[in-house]
Amino acid sequence: MKTNKNKQETIKVEAVSELTPHNEAIYEAGKKLLAESITVGREFCKSMISINTGAIPIYLGILVFLLPDGYLLGFQRGIVIVIPALLYLLAAIIFAFGYLPRTGEFSLDLIDEIARTRRIAITQMKRFIYAGFFCFIVATIMAIMVIILNI
Repeated sequence: MKTNKNKQETIKVEAVSELTPHNEAIYEAGKKLLAESITVGREFCKSMISINTGAIPIYLGILVFLLPDGYLLGFQRGIVIVIPALLYLLAAIIFAFGYLPRTGEFSLDLIDEIARTRRIAITQMKRFIYAGFFCFIVATIMAIMVIILNI
């Protein structure tokens, strides 16, 4: 059972001084950090979508260059060679979900609702970023192993 405690805290102002340039710069940095936190994550996802989709033809091109003409892959070896390309594709899809704008309803009059919605959006985006980056790293390691084994 959740209880709500509505306490009103009294703030006592003891000393007031002018805003120093240093404090003003820190406040501006804080405002930018709050405002750009979602934008930076979305831009990262956007970049990683391009990187992952570009990695697929590069990886396959390297394999075509390395493997001799008329080389026949068995079923098992073919699966192993395809896995990195599929992981790059999966990573691109995951980053695409991270890039999509979040929907939610909140009142601009309630700061707590805005902060909560922002926190949820950042948490969801971070999950997609971590999952996509994990797939990217695994795909890259597997691609390097496949290339080395087929040299």
